[in-house]
Amino acid sequence: MKQEDSQSPSLCGYINFFQVLGEMESEGLITQQEKRIIKQKITIKEPSLMLLLSQQQEETQIKSELLSYLSSFQLTRSKSHTQEFGSSKKQGQQLQTQIIQLMDQLIIQLKCMQQYANQQATQEFNSKIQQLRNVLNSLDQDEDVDYSYIELLQSNYSLIKQRYSRYMNSLLELMDEKVEPKDIQAFLNTFLDQLIGCESYSFILLKDQKVQIHYDDKFEEFPITKDVLDELVNLQQITEVHSLNTLKHYYQTPHHFILKLTDYQYFVMQLDPNFKSFVTLSNKYNYTDSLIELAQFVIYTSQQIKVQYFSILSIGDTILEFGLEIVRCSKYLLIENILQTINKQYSIHEITDNQPNVVSLKFKDSSSSYLFASNLDLKKQQDLLVYNTVNQIYQRYQQFIKQCYERMQFYKYFLRSKNLFMIDFDKQGRLRFLSRALSQKIKTQFHIEKIQIDSTYKQIFTSNQQMLQSIENYISNAKWKLTQQEEDQNKQFEIFIRKEEKQFKGFSLILLENEWVRKKTQPPTNGKTIRQQLLQTETMDYIKKLEEFNPDIRNSVVAMYMPQTQEFNQTALPSQKTPTLVFRKIDKEQVVGKNSFFFKQREEERRFMKTNPNKFNDGHLILKEEDNQLDSMEFNIHLLKSTIEKQRIVWAMLERSNFNQVFALPQDKLINFLIEMENQYNMNNNPYHNFDHGVAVMQAVNCFIKSLSKQLDQQFFNNITKFCLLLSALCHDVAHTGKTNAYEANSLSQLAIRYHDKVILEQHHAATTIKILRDGQTNILCNFSDQDFRTFRKQLISNILSTDMQEHFKMLKEFESRIEQYGNDPEDLSLLCGMITHAADFNGTARKWPQSRLWSEKINQEYRAQYAEEGKKGYPQQPFMKDLDKLHVMSKNEIGFIKVIVRPLYHQLNLFGKGAFQECMDNLDETIFEWEKVYQQELKALQQQGN
Repeated sequence: MKQEDSQSPSLCGYINFFQVLGEMESEGLITQQEKRIIKQKITIKEPSLMLLLSQQQEETQIKSELLSYLSSFQLTRSKSHTQEFGSSKKQGQQLQTQIIQLMDQLIIQLKCMQQYANQQATQEFNSKIQQLRNVLNSLDQDEDVDYSYIELLQSNYSLIKQRYSRYMNSLLELMDEKVEPKDIQAFLNTFLDQLIGCESYSFILLKDQKVQIHYDDKFEEFPITKDVLDELVNLQQITEVHSLNTLKHYYQTPHHFILKLTDYQYFVMQLDPNFKSFVTLSNKYNYTDSLIELAQFVIYTSQQIKVQYFSILSIGDTILEFGLEIVRCSKYLLIENILQTINKQYSIHEITDNQPNVVSLKFKDSSSSYLFASNLDLKKQQDLLVYNTVNQIYQRYQQFIKQCYERMQFYKYFLRSKNLFMIDFDKQGRLRFLSRALSQKIKTQFHIEKIQIDSTYKQIFTSNQQMLQSIENYISNAKWKLTQQEEDQNKQFEIFIRKEEKQFKGFSLILLENEWVRKKTQPPTNGKTIRQQLLQTETMDYIKKLEEFNPDIRNSVVAMYMPQTQEFNQTALPSQKTPTLVFRKIDKEQVVGKNSFFFKQREEERRFMKTNPNKFNDGHLILKEEDNQLDSMEFNIHLLKSTIEKQRIVWAMLERSNFNQVFALPQDKLINFLIEMENQYNMNNNPYHNFDHGVAVMQAVNCFIKSLSKQLDQQFFNNITKFCLLLSALCHDVAHTGKTNAYEANSLSQLAIRYHDKVILEQHHAATTIKILRDGQTNILCNFSDQDFRTFRKQLISNILSTDMQEHFKMLKEFESRIEQYGNDPEDLSLLCGMITHAADFNGTARKWPQSRLWSEKINQEYRAQYAEEGKKGYPQQPFMKDLDKLHVMSKNEIGFIKVIVRPLYHQLNLFGKGAFQECMDNLDETIFEWEKVYQQELKALQQQGN
């Protein structure tokens, strides 16, 4: 082994060295200046320190050797400032060269005097002696240099850099398998404190003629008065709250500052008194916009965590970018600290351009102006030292910001990775960044128990000595190469070393998940198959993450929407009965033909329609002024008490779109069709799945079509597609049994047998609709050609089947992947129509709170009835249907349902429609807040009863 190899620093030695060095400074054994000297010696690879780094020694031994090392040049330590922060290395070299030259000349003069002893040689000798004295005197004057300014400048630099070099550590608070809203809220608090010194925050919204003050865990509001409005609207960006007469009594503690975001939105920060200058300097250095964007992100996230479930992956990129922008702006804080420090000695002024007769300080990218000190003289050693130190620490901080940019790009790659986990460590071996929460499989595979913010790699892998040895051997033997070909191709981790100017700056550990899948699976050759497989993988990954972060949803209504799993419980309890099939001989004429009961019943109903004036007829086919509300989500079907009026509403929607004329819908057949629809919907007296629901879904589709066309200023649908969408919405739940697919399958119903337990009810609804449309009395499509009818039938069936719960996540992920590339492809159109129909099926939830609650109560009535009947008959019972008579259980169930299922669906449509569904989004958020209030109130009431 070569000598240089034996003295190569090991990772362990390097990390232990920096840990000990930090401890020695904190214990007062060495000064900050001495610590910098040692680091500088490492930079030039001083042999004795390299040997110390390469050895495995106890901490006490390292401390002893470092103290001995410092004592070895104790006499020169007072000059260390000049060595590191003097005018420059070049100046020092010039002085040394000048002294050597003078000494050489003196030696020559002595030889001349000895040989010739003439008067001229003696005069030259005396002259050289005087020059040498002057040079030595100039060096002696260094003892009078005041280094307090230098130390203060260096201290401020170190504090600011240390604060911002660890801002991403706050992300580690979210790296858990289960992230709850309170965890994200805690992260936001830490994130703000780390970046801008904000110890707590609140935000103020002017909404509905009220001032709303939102805190972490409480909410206050009061009417907007003229005084309040004047004070808030006239705010000049950042203002101390105690200077506002109308708000100061809401903030009793000091150091609250209010930041104006818009005329209707304000952000209040309680700032650390020792760090509030970063915020207060924003106007001076023009980075207020960066603070505003950060505050708006915090407000948005604070609101969103209350209305939807999401993992940190969904906001990871945004967090990194906002943090990096603040790091960029932190250089202005450094500039201000520099100016405040040297202004005690030098009077700093501002000029608009560089003037040749003054010493100016130009901080790149800070402003267009120059700063100059009126009494800064670079001919003086003291002033030159200060000037060079200022330039040096600013350049070093600029380099630090550049490194943060490079590191963020590295992190972003792993945030988006599907199978890779990146754990990043600094040069002291402390955890700096984790790309996402480690899966249980990874934890088990690498024997990781838990990860905390201040963990070191030794603590993380304390139960995995083999891993520890691999890390240290790799770095010691790899000579800090960025990549290394592993002999073991099955190894499921990689190590990347980070270095700058050949100096170790930390390392990243990349853990691989599901490596065997990539090796054994052969890629398909068909492009469509590849897309389907990718979509399926993304869907299952999404659901997996959803369950990991929110395990409670497994026993909630969301379980019904999980794909490729049985919606019902296959394993029956011992007490549960298994339905048996009973075959009986049935007279065919009793169920089919003109003598059947159903035929006779329908004929009787039709005769009754014609003779009974209270039944819907062509006399009711008139448009009314209030029909304009059909284009708004404010429409409320519950306000219509008459069945005739509900049927007229359906006709009105078709009439207002001119479909009755375009498709020549026979008026008598349309009347019969609507009556038949109402009869089929209401035959089971369902509280929720009845004619009201069908009409409401149709009206919602009507709103969505018009909102999309208006917002995007284009027509996505031709007339036949729009007509099919409206009719699909009306018929999507016709003849509903009031039970779920799980009940139908578990009870071995006729429908379950007919459709082989697959998409039972949805197929039933589609088939029933087609049967009604093929009946001569109710065939409103009689004027369609055979080809048009087949096209219409295909679209109608596709739309109705899109309401299948177990297709929800797959359809959502597919639509998300196509938003940016949406075109005229028939598959794109079919997918969009399916999304609209599916979203409209949840229209009750997306309406204003009073309506939304009423629809929820109706569906929960059906669930409660089914749960009771399942219990009576011994069928498997759905867990989420239990105890729905208890308001706190129902409210919690509704919150989860909206967050996981409904809101993401409307969110994707809103992105596609560029805000076309924003009203629904606002209604959903309001409904979540209201259900949360109900939940908290019920819990409080139950606690009081318990006490």
